[in-house]
Amino acid sequence: MFFILFACALLCPAQALAADKPVAWKPIQQALLRVDDQPVKNWNVYLENKKGDPLLLQMGNRFLLIQVHARKIFELAPAKIEHKGAELLWDPANLPAEPLATSNWIIRDVGFAYRIDARLVAENHVVDLQLPHPMDLRYL
Repeated sequence: MFFILFACALLCPAQALAADKPVAWKPIQQALLRVDDQPVKNWNVYLENKKGDPLLLQMGNRFLLIQVHARKIFELAPAKIEHKGAELLWDPANLPAEPLATSNWIIRDVGFAYRIDARLVAENHVVDLQLPHPMDLRYL
């Protein structure tokens, strides 16, 4: 019993410190982005983990955190995001309290890609993001 309490005491502060660290976001190659059915010139999309949720979309100096399964989009302050080579660093503790108003979500598999579509209500813009499937080479 004492050992379990001691182990918990050691692990809890380490987890609390790890939660305050910025998370590294890696760019996704071969993704496509259209806003209002028009291509965007300066953009990139980043992934935190291999599951594909959440995503970090950069359009110029604007950063949108897309929580796909929760169907929420948050606008992040560019000053809170650090560029480190091709990656971005952002601390999840800086998540805004309220998401942007969105509607008309479409999340589906369209063959060789996943399509994520949502309307930003206040701006009346439709964001259409297509992410490639990871290649499955087992059957080649």
